Amino acid sequence: MQYLSSKDCLILDFLHELFPDSSQNTLRSWIKAGRVCADGKVVSKANLPIAQGSSITVGPKVSFLRRGVKVLFEDEELIVLEKPEGLLSVATDFDNTTSLHCILKRRFHKQRVFPVHRLDRETSGVMIFAYTDYARKRLKEQFEQHHIEKAYYAIVEGKPLTAEGTWESYLEEDERYFVSSTAAPGAGKLAITHYETVSTSKWATMLRLRPVTGKKHQLRVHCKEAGIPIVGDKRYGTGNDPIQRLCLHAQKISFTHPASDKKMCFEIPLPHSFSKLI
Repeated sequence: MQYLSSKDCLILDFLHELFPDSSQNTLRSWIKAGRVCADGKVVSKANLPIAQGSSITVGPKVSFLRRGVKVLFEDEELIVLEKPEGLLSVATDFDNTTSLHCILKRRFHKQRVFPVHRLDRETSGVMIFAYTDYARKRLKEQFEQHHIEKAYYAIVEGKPLTAEGTWESYLEEDERYFVSSTAAPGAGKLAITHYETVSTSKWATMLRLRPVTGKKHQLRVHCKEAGIPIVGDKRYGTGNDPIQRLCLHAQKISFTHPASDKKMCFEIPLPHSFSKLI
């Protein structure tokens, strides 16, 4: 259900006016569950100030699929999910264990489900799957034209040379499926990543990463080659694994809905375990 704010106020106060029979703890739980959006963005804080005329959406109770997969949005064209770490996005020829794609196909039986992008098994975060050929085509075009905005958070070992900047290189994959940058003329695929420092500790840094391109292992390789491997990355890192996971999280994705042409943005909280390191 969508509402318009009639005045400047805090989001929690606005919700209390809309739902006077609901306690503040209940309203806070809606926010924590990601059910409340302000001007198309998921609200994460109860004290968020909103302006007069802001569009506030209160979604249905969040549902979960198998393996703790959270449904953030769903209609006839697509579904937006929060993938936990340790779950494959799509099964491969080399690994046919349970994947998010398989969970969705089993849920809908005969309905077709199309992956339009992937996250590494070790990466958590927000993902999109299409339900129709038209939605798949339109979303694929947005990815190829770099019209989909993505933001990741990573905890890396050490500190980057500059607080923010851009990494750009050509990536290629060898026979061992190991990705690295190449200097060979005409080889590899262009990969561009913007980064900025969010916070630091004595031995680690939290970075916000905005990939312009979406190449395999792009963020992990760029961090490694910058001398700041992602914590917990056993393939491209140093083996330091204090919270038993890769510290890479797809926190935000924004795109244009393929049917309605409405701008959509989904932002999810960082894993609680990240706070143990930063």
